[in-house]
Parts: sequence; C-alpha cells; structure tokens
Amino acid sequence: MEEFFQSLSIPAIDMDTARSMDSSLSLVEVINSIKALQSNKAPGPDGFPIEFYKKFIEKLAPLLLAMFNESLERKTLPPTLTQATIVLLHKKDKDPTLCGSYRPLSLLNADVKVLAKLVASRLERALPLVISEEQNGFVKGRQLFFNVRTLFNVIYSKHSSDMPEMVISLDAEKAFDRVEWEYLFVVLKKFGFGDTFVSWIRLLYASPKASVHTNDIYSDYFSLGRGTRQGCPLSPLLFIIAIEPLSIALRASPSFRGIFRNGTEYKLSLYADDLLLYVSNPAISVPTVLHILNYFSSFSGYKLNLEKSECFPINTTACDIQHSDFPFKLSLTGFKYLGINVTRSLSGLASANFSPLITKTASDFQSWRNLPLSLLGRINVVKMNVLPKFLFLFQSIPLFIPKIFFDSLDRLIGGFIWNGKPPRVRKTLLQKCKLSGGLSLPDFQSYYWSAHIQKISYWLKSSSSPWCKLELSSCAGSSLSGLIFSSLPIKPSLFTNNQVVLNTLKIWFQFRKRFKFVGASSLCPLTNNHLFPPSLSDPSFSVWYDRGLKQIRDLYTSGVFDSFTNLSSRYNLPGTHLFRYLQIRNFASKCFPNFPSIPPEQPWEQIIAYNPLQKGMISKIYRFILNLRVDSFVKIRNAWDKELGIQLTQDIWDDAIDRIRSSSSCARLSLIQFKVVHRIHFSKSRLSQIYPDVVDICDKCKGSPCNLGHMFFLCPKLYNFWSNYFTIMSSVLKVNLQPCPFVAIFGILNPTLVLSSAQMEIVAFTSLLARRTLLLHWKSDKCPSISLWVKDMMFFLKFEKIKHTLRGSTQKFYQKWQCFLSYFSNLEVLPN
Repeated sequence: MEEFFQSLSIPAIDMDTARSMDSSLSLVEVINSIKALQSNKAPGPDGFPIEFYKKFIEKLAPLLLAMFNESLERKTLPPTLTQATIVLLHKKDKDPTLCGSYRPLSLLNADVKVLAKLVASRLERALPLVISEEQNGFVKGRQLFFNVRTLFNVIYSKHSSDMPEMVISLDAEKAFDRVEWEYLFVVLKKFGFGDTFVSWIRLLYASPKASVHTNDIYSDYFSLGRGTRQGCPLSPLLFIIAIEPLSIALRASPSFRGIFRNGTEYKLSLYADDLLLYVSNPAISVPTVLHILNYFSSFSGYKLNLEKSECFPINTTACDIQHSDFPFKLSLTGFKYLGINVTRSLSGLASANFSPLITKTASDFQSWRNLPLSLLGRINVVKMNVLPKFLFLFQSIPLFIPKIFFDSLDRLIGGFIWNGKPPRVRKTLLQKCKLSGGLSLPDFQSYYWSAHIQKISYWLKSSSSPWCKLELSSCAGSSLSGLIFSSLPIKPSLFTNNQVVLNTLKIWFQFRKRFKFVGASSLCPLTNNHLFPPSLSDPSFSVWYDRGLKQIRDLYTSGVFDSFTNLSSRYNLPGTHLFRYLQIRNFASKCFPNFPSIPPEQPWEQIIAYNPLQKGMISKIYRFILNLRVDSFVKIRNAWDKELGIQLTQDIWDDAIDRIRSSSSCARLSLIQFKVVHRIHFSKSRLSQIYPDVVDICDKCKGSPCNLGHMFFLCPKLYNFWSNYFTIMSSVLKVNLQPCPFVAIFGILNPTLVLSSAQMEIVAFTSLLARRTLLLHWKSDKCPSISLWVKDMMFFLKFEKIKHTLRGSTQKFYQKWQCFLSYFSNLEVLPN
C-alpha cells in the first residue's frame, strides 16, 4: 500500500481547514445535524425516529454532545450506537434466490446518524479541495449530468482517424461493502486530515454490529469488518475519499493514453463507484489499466466485476481491432451509463431514451386511469411520477426536441388528468403556479428549456468542470457568450461543429424565438464577438477586456455611452486606442436603436445571470419562464363583475386568487375553490348555450338568467341559507358580517371590514364549506339547510385538529377555532 502511495502526488487540505475540522464539536453543530436529517425515515433498532430528536431538540442536543465527547475520550461508542438492522432490497430483474440479488440497507439509530451527519458536514466542506474534477458524485456543486455531458462531448465530436478510441464502463462489485477500513484511514491521513477528525471516523467504525431482518425474523448481531454502511450520511463521502487514489493513479499513468479533444486529454469520469475510462491505443492502455486496478484491489477491497463491464468503440479503427484480447463485454451499438442509454449517434438518443419513456408513461396512465383521483390528484401524479423521469432526461441529454413532441406529450397527459373527457380548463391556466391561481400542472417544454438554460449559465460562469471547458473551447469565429447574446436569427453551425454545443444553442434560440426575444443584448462581449468583426482580428480588444471593459454595457455611464476620454481615464486605456473606441461606438449605434442611451435590460438576461450552483436552479428558471407568459384573468373577472353587479378591484381579485390555495390545506377543498373562482361549474345559462333543449331557468326559484352568480348567491331561495351563515359567523367572530358576494363566493371580506388574520382564515374556510354544501345540491330544486353546513363543519374540523396534532400544534388549533366550538357548544337550536 505504501509503495502505491509513494508513486502518487496526493493533494492535501490546507492547515487552516485541517484545524477547523479537528476543532471540538459544538452544540450548534449537533442541533443543525438533527435538523438536517430527513424525517419520515425508518428508525434503527432502538425504535426512536429522528422526529423524536427534533421534537425534544433543546433537551437532547446537549446530552448528545456530552455523550459524543465522552465516547471520543473512551474511544468507543455506547453499545446501541454500534448496532444496525440490515434490510434487503431486491434488485430489479435479479434472481430472488441469490444473495447477490439484494442490496443491503442499514437502518441506524438516530443518535449515531446525528454524529455521522455532523462529521459528514465537516468533511463535505473539504472534499472539493482534494477530490478531482473527474469525480462528480456526492461533492457539493457537482451533478450527475457533468459526467454524461463529458461523455457525449467525447464520443460525438470529431474522432481520431488513425488511433483506436473507445469508452470502457467499469462496474465495481459491491463497491461500498468492500472498502477496507485500514486503507480508508491511511487515505484520510494522506489527504491531510488531522488526528482528531480521523479519530471521529475510527469511533464510528469501531466494532459496528448488524442484524439482518428478513421475513419478520431478526438474526443475531454479528460484527462487521469492512465496508461503508449504505444508509449512513457519512458513507458516500468516505467512499469517494477511498476511490480517489485510484483516479489519481490512472490519470498519472503515462502508459494509459486518454482521448484528446480540443487539445485536452480526457482519461476518466467518476460518479461514486461508476468509473468510465476514455481509452486510446487500447493495446497498450488496457493492460496498464488492468494492472493498476489489480494492484489497487490488493489492499483497498475494490473488486472489478468484469461480467458487467462494457467496452464501447468510438471510431471505426476501434471497431476493427481484435476485442477478444480484452476481458470486457463488447457493446457496438451502445451501453447504459448512469441511467442513460448511450447510442452511437446523438440523434439516436431520442429513440433510445425518450421513446421508451413515452411508451411507459402511456402504459402507466392506462393502468392508473380508473383510480378514484380528483383533478388535483391526477396533476400530482404527473408531478411526482412522470415529471422527474422526463426532467432527468432533459438535464442529461443535449438533444433538440421539436414542439410537436411536447404537443403530443401534453395530449397524453391531458387525456389522463381529464380521464378521457373533454378538458374543462385551458392548459395554460392549469400550468400556472398555485400562487398565481393555477394548479401547478408541469409545463414540460418550459422544464426542458430550464434544464438547458442552466447549462448556458455554467458557460457564462466559465466553470472549471471538464465538460464545460471542452464546450467553451469548441467555438470558432465567435465565442459562446457572443452567440448567446446575439441578435436572431443566427446559424450556430457556422461557428461550431460540436453537436452538444450546437443543440444547446438551438434550444436557447428556440426559447428566445418563442417569446420574441430576437434583439441583441448589451451584455454581448467586446472580444470574440461575430457581430463585431474587429474583435475577432484585433488583439488590442483583449487589453480592454483585461482592464474591466468586458461587455458593451460596460461602456455606458449613467445610462449614456461614455466618451473615450472618460473611459481611458477610468480604465487606463492607451491613447492609441481611440480608433478602437470609434469602431465600438459605430457598432453600438447600429446594433442598438436608442443609442447613445443604454439599451433597456431584456427579461431573458436575468435567467442566465442566475448562479448555476444554487439549490433549485431549474425550478427558479422554470418559474421565471412561466411568468413570461401573458395569460390574464380579465375575462373571468369581468364575468363575475357583470353577474354580481359589483366591481372587483385588482387588490380584491388578488385576494380571491390567493384564497384558492390558502382557504384549506385539503386538496379536494382547494380544488372546489379553484373551480368556483375560475367559473368551471356548469350553470343553467351555460348549459342552455350548449344544449338547445336546456332552458335558462333556475330549478329552485324558476328565475332567469340562471348564471353562476345567481346559483351561488343571488337566488332568492338561497336567502335563508346565506342569512343564517352570516348570522352565525357574526356571533362567532363578534363582528357585524353583512351578506355579501365577496364572502359567499370568494371567501374574502369587504375591504372596509378589518379582521385579524385568524378571523379571515375562519371566514375563508367556513364559507368554502358553505359553497361545498350548495354544490352538493347544485341540481336540486330544494335549497340546502344550514344544518348540513354545520355537520360539514364539524366533520372537517376533526381533520383540522388531526392535522394540527400531527404537526405538534394542537394548541394553535384551539386558539383559532375555540370561538367557533364555544358558540355551538352553547347553542341549543340552530337559526331558522
């Protein structure tokens, strides 16, 4: 082992980081670790879930801290912290009679998970300092698509004509379970981690025990001697530490020849234990790789699974060589990598990945069709079961997808959510977020755009990732930033032959054309800009760039194009550059109509300015795109104004929209309010317009017209119902509530009436159940009695109490609803 490490240049964390990681544990760290662990997870052998620790965090955190510190002093954990229950998860399409067909998952006690999470949080900060850019698993700021993107850039770009090139996908046999602990501790020291930090790792791996749970039978506890537990927060981080020396050895080997693209050699990509090798001259490189792997395996526990390892020839030279000399399975047409079916051509990715997913989605919809789900329930099925699968492909595969694909997908989804019936609501309204009055039905094309715009953000931030470097260097006659901020139309194939980059740019231009963002941006660069030819041939503009003048917008001061005198003074430009200034000014005057004033900021400039590393980046871009769509509620609002004879101001309408989601946390009740506000229910007036034999006369009062305003509030037969409701609520809230359509239909109060937020929530909830009562008697010629509403209220208040109890806020329930409960407990007879 020592001989192996002596031949490698191992990076080490700096002394400040090492001291920070060796520092004493703090109470704040313990508390943050408890809060960071996910709820709703199966507990360990002691039966205490993490929710127990979160509930009593103030009492338990100091006790845990004291116990952790004492354990470190004694160099052993309490017996229960070393125990785990192993449950077995069957691997898909594997023989259930074989032990190797099951994945062991360790259920650890929550207290030891708190310690492991704390140590993992410290380790997480240091990993980017020692883990190479080729490893993208479990390192903060790195994602799975980094590896896939690198792979596509290598295999779909111009190949070498004389040197065989191939990709080898290596599979490690039970990689997490085979890590040798002594090797792991040596690696930690080699990377510069201090004695105290390594002692915490040793403490967690001192005498661990496990019991296997199968068929409700628990085995006796047995000791573990190697491996990192799958289910421990620290386990994946330790594994990538353990495999990094192998990555270093492979990259350092002169006999292992990688694949060159744009002057850079690519040798490997790692995602945890998934190792992908880029190999040229395989006759020499492959034996070298196998020798390194065997040497590494002799002391680390790593074991190569040759049966699952695959070799994929990239060019024709590689296809022609004798593959029987290599111990890997030959895959000429493609292979699967990180969930993506890789094909020989970029265009083949669509049929290999999207087509099977469409078929599977259609099959799932057919099997789910008869489930008793509401419209909102079906939308949630799409969000939770369908969207993640497509979004994974959108993020990973740089493929230009025409609009016809999304139209077909929307029809498939529409058929499911409406259960084969004609749609009652336009798709764009359903796709609005709930804050804007919609139901958050995913817009798959907007998610597709968002996933690829994220990649453009990486380009503009000049990420150090291998895939990003390769793509940034693949442009000629311009730069990627020049093309991104260019005016449209533009033919990107004139500037790059990289198919991955080309498709990403086509997707970006597709998005801009959809929203008519065709003008150039003042963010376009002063160097390597095809719109400004002098920047391509005159290296003097690099001086401007180096001194801070990087974009056209930098030349404006206080909203006006600045003079050369001011710019040269501020940025120390040579006086000989006056002609360059005149060239730029001439370009700006022709490119931007309002010259010399600064061009107005374009909406799309904001989304590519987002930090691609921030959490929820794609969702943030998606929400921005949704807000670009103009889809007003003017028609619906005007219809309510006309029928009710009132004026719904913008503030009142905004409150009505907000009450769709905030009236109740119950999905079915929220859906009722959505349908009411957006006028989805059929009134007699509307039915008479559809069916000639339906007469526009109210079944209850025989009056006409029988529109929605009439059927919800204005019908004379409903007077007693609403009068009783407002009388009861006035007594409950101890205010004078007069009957009005704001409350009856939208659950909002007249702007002249001021109540507390809790009282307004009570009005919203109670009036929603009143509307529900009316809808249950929608076609009846009799009016519902107020007693039906009271029964509904008592029924749903039970669920409100259960909800608050589960959230640990029972007291809050009584504070809010006590006035209502007290009123009815003292009431002998309901109002007539």
